Amino acid sequence: MPDKVLLTGISGFVAKHVAIELLNSGFEVLGTVRNKNSIKQTKKTLEENNVSIEKLSFVELDLLKDEGWNEAAKSCKYIIHVASPFPFKVSNDRESLTPAAKDGTLRVLNAGINAGVEHFVKTSSIVCMFRKPNRTNPYTFGENDWTDVEWNKTTDYFVSKTRAEKAAWDLMESKGLKNNLTCINPGFVLGDFLNEKSCTSMEYIKQLLQGKFPAAPKFSVMISHVKDIARAHVLSLANKRAGGRRLIVGSEVRSILELSKIMAENLPSHAKKLPKKELPNFMVKLLSYIDTSAKNLVPDLGLTMQTDQTYAEEILQMKFLPSETAVVDAANSVVRLKLA
Repeated sequence: MPDKVLLTGISGFVAKHVAIELLNSGFEVLGTVRNKNSIKQTKKTLEENNVSIEKLSFVELDLLKDEGWNEAAKSCKYIIHVASPFPFKVSNDRESLTPAAKDGTLRVLNAGINAGVEHFVKTSSIVCMFRKPNRTNPYTFGENDWTDVEWNKTTDYFVSKTRAEKAAWDLMESKGLKNNLTCINPGFVLGDFLNEKSCTSMEYIKQLLQGKFPAAPKFSVMISHVKDIARAHVLSLANKRAGGRRLIVGSEVRSILELSKIMAENLPSHAKKLPKKELPNFMVKLLSYIDTSAKNLVPDLGLTMQTDQTYAEEILQMKFLPSETAVVDAANSVVRLKLA
């Protein structure tokens, strides 16, 4: 009998790649969906990527409701919790995403604890690590750093991810199960989008390729290939060294202008539409009042982040893909799907 994994939010960008990695590695997968209408598209996408869905089943569950979680976790050896809201626009209510992210995480973990699940892997993010006031430039962050959720410049997504990850560690520690949890902390996730289902990563690449950015904000972030993230989740399941760790998964830090240059070089058909210069910081701040998606960038404008993720490569025994590969794969998939 293959080991069974409960995978939350299976129709999402990262979770679809995790499903591919799990199924190709011989696991049985029970994927959760918030709406059963997304099951057909998810099956189709996996089959189009030559993945056998023989060991795949689905269950309709809501992160905001208790119903069904205990039942779903019962037969599973592992849980990979990917589902979490990441809207493109930013809400003025900094806690707007917290219930689904934090309460949902606790719901999933408690169901797994009740079922005697052996190991939990949660998709977190470096956004839980690097946002705080009075940073140096360049600034360095690592596994032991936390975003300051009380800082008024910490936006809703950053608040929700940080509160959710902290709550996960607090719960597991209170049960004496800290080593039964691994958190995967990627940066800006890029790679093949697989199908037309929109996500925030896709939206940024799409808008760059469509010429929506006449100039690029002075924003830099670590780039993570979605295939690395999927592999990291699966490799953490039975890896004792990954227990109790926050694994930073990604490669080089790149600016938005550098992403544009990489895309222009590899997709000459779209080169004219891509930004070739940077936007002054005050312009981005002004824009953020009109387009709330820019609010996520404002606190980090002009700052250069630094982190060392080699410890994660060593624990997982894998080498992360270069940022250029992630950017090109993302851009190519947007063009292939006729979205730009």
